Formats: sequence, structure tokens, C-alpha cells
Amino acid sequence: MVNLANTIKNILVSVGKNNKPTYAVMAVATANGIFKPISSLTDKKEKPEARKYAALREFITEVVAVPTYWACGVGAGKIGEKLFKDNPEKKNIAKTNMMFLGVCTAALFVIPAVCSLVLKGLDKIVKKNPKQKLTEKEEIIPDTTKFTQKNLTQFGNIYSQRIYTFANRGGLKI
Repeated sequence: MVNLANTIKNILVSVGKNNKPTYAVMAVATANGIFKPISSLTDKKEKPEARKYAALREFITEVVAVPTYWACGVGAGKIGEKLFKDNPEKKNIAKTNMMFLGVCTAALFVIPAVCSLVLKGLDKIVKKNPKQKLTEKEEIIPDTTKFTQKNLTQFGNIYSQRIYTFANRGGLKI
């Protein structure tokens, strides 16, 4: 029993000493990559094809996120080490702080950009047959070259319905 307590204590001390922001965020992204798609697939309120698409999109997002967090975090940490290579005390602090900034940069800029590119490609692959007949809402697109109140109102309604529909599918959630 004493050995188990010492082992747990040593593990916790090791994790505390080697705590890096990159590892924590990668663990969260891995958990999201597992549980978000499962949640999407079990959502009975959505149509089956919407559930499958949402689950695939969420899985791909996390598959992109894990290596991106690692690359940005480690890369920024290397820059932090080089900035303070002459001062060992500040070197470790700078490395950890730069890793945190790298992870934040990945979350705010790199991952959304990469996911956008990947998901656009996915949308082209998954997209329905282009010869398929359009629905009534998609067929009624007003002529906006004639600026009448009726046309602008009709166009605004169609545009807002499309944005609302996209937002309901999930979009980018924070």
C-alpha cells in the first residue's frame, strides 16, 4: 500500500514539474475528438445525415488540432529557449510562456485556418449531386439588380435563412 501511495505521489510530482500547456491542450483536444463526435451521432433531434456530417467535421477538427497544438507549442517553446539561452532560470520560464503563446496562436489562428481548408475540401467531396433539383427556397433568388423594396426584403430574408441554417448546423463553436 505504501508503494502505491509513493508511486502516485511520484507521478503527481512529475506531472507538476513537467506541466506544459501544450500537453494539457492536446489532452483536451483528444478528449474532444472522442466525445464530440459521439455526442453528435447520438443527437436524436437532428437528421441522420446532419449527425454524420457534424460528427465527421468535429472529428476532423480535433485530428487537425492535436498536431497543430503540438507543433505551435513546441516551436514557440524553442524560440523561448533561444531568446534566453544565456540565463538558465529565465530560459525555462520563457520556454513555458512561449509554449502557452504558441498554443493560443494555434487555437485562435492556425487551427481555424487549417480546418477551414480541410472542411472546404470535405464539403466538395460530400456535396450532393450538382444536377439535383434545387429546393423552392433556393430557386427563389430575387433579381437584386432592380433595387425595389420587395426584392431587397426578399433577398434579405433568404440570406438570413441561409445564415441561420448554417449556424444551426454547428458552425464554429467556442
